Amino acid sequence: MTRWGTLTRNLVDRLRGKSVFDSAFYRESEVTRLNNLFAHVDLEQWRDARLLEVGAGFGRLGDAFVQLGFDVTATDGRPEYVQRMISRGRQAHVLDLDQSTPEAFEGYDVVLAFGVLYHLSQPRKFLESCGPTVKAVWLESVVSDSLEPIVSDQREAMGWRGKDQALAGRGCRPSPSWVESTSKDVGFDSVRDISSPLANWSTASYDWKACNDGSWRRQGKNLRKMWILESPRARGN
Repeated sequence: MTRWGTLTRNLVDRLRGKSVFDSAFYRESEVTRLNNLFAHVDLEQWRDARLLEVGAGFGRLGDAFVQLGFDVTATDGRPEYVQRMISRGRQAHVLDLDQSTPEAFEGYDVVLAFGVLYHLSQPRKFLESCGPTVKAVWLESVVSDSLEPIVSDQREAMGWRGKDQALAGRGCRPSPSWVESTSKDVGFDSVRDISSPLANWSTASYDWKACNDGSWRRQGKNLRKMWILESPRARGN
């Protein structure tokens, strides 16, 4: 399907009240992002880890880890999504990441945060809350193409168009260097960019060329990055 065909189909799905999590492109993104993560992380190292999936939506990314035998808890800021996950047997509770504290992450080893950082109005608060507590964050986000460590505010859709967007209609667009420098500031001494073409899908690019133009979308595709953040606790130090 062409880019315009994909965009048209997505718009029609929204008009019909269909969630983005049920769309074909989102299903595609679940597969490609997990493929990329699994190519870069040693799952055996984390086999006994307690994993917290944040901004889970319908929780299908976490489902993959449940099937692999991980102890997984899911969270989302929208109660209706949390109830949907609970109704099919998942451990889940409501968590607004813009209001998070370190206590929200106590008892967990790994945080899976795919597609949620750029929907936050306070992304540093989220990273600060993870830093003192967890061993690792597997992080993925839309980013802005800037070489400077900056994060810009971004208004996001609300109402029927915004059920998968920022809770209060305010998100952000961080630059890769902002994510990396902030992650180190809050206690993650190992910050690995694992972005590769394996993660690409029809409306997202991970192997984009840096132009330093501040854009976060190019030729119909969102510019995205994926990282593994680890604290000294991940290596038993």
